[in-house]
Amino acid sequence: MRINYRERVRRMRALNRWAWSSSESLREGYHERPRMPIELVVCPLGKEVNHGGILRLAEAFMLERVTFSKESDGAEDFSGHRGADQWQPWVWANEFEAVSLAKTAGRQCVALTLNERAVAFDTFEYTWPCTLVVGSEMMGLPGQLADQCDGIVAIPMFGVMASLNVATATGIVVQHMARCYADEMGFQPLREESARLLNPDGKLSF
Repeated sequence: MRINYRERVRRMRALNRWAWSSSESLREGYHERPRMPIELVVCPLGKEVNHGGILRLAEAFMLERVTFSKESDGAEDFSGHRGADQWQPWVWANEFEAVSLAKTAGRQCVALTLNERAVAFDTFEYTWPCTLVVGSEMMGLPGQLADQCDGIVAIPMFGVMASLNVATATGIVVQHMARCYADEMGFQPLREESARLLNPDGKLSF
């Protein structure tokens, strides 16, 4: 049975309240905790419903910041964020200016797009701090923006489709980057159940 819009909104708000209340033990000092030095710069998405998914993804890996570029029509849709806006730092800014500022600050800038310079995302050598630049749902990443980046990565795919949903593609690459950083720097998840996945021998650093 299809759920009407009002009921979907009600359920989403209830889920957000649950997420807030269930994380009470983790909230103390949360905003002072170290974050992964990974920033997302997100071009105008063309399908703004991905805002919420990307924000939720960034919070799941405790990324440093998400920089969203405004949609041409000013549309915003953060549905699906599940309360991540309470935890995850994010700003609105022009994507070209954001990349320029990142480079000036000495950050490695990596574009997620498929072109002749691209290498498989899991073979690239990431350095920290790092800025991952992702394109729109329909048009991908502008070539002139990719040219400003230090490297270009793409996801090898085995089927007919030539691309993935932008939030899905970002999630695949961010998970790999986060694991690289965690393994290199000993970064630990806040939740014990996730920490145990990375430490199956039971040695947790809480």
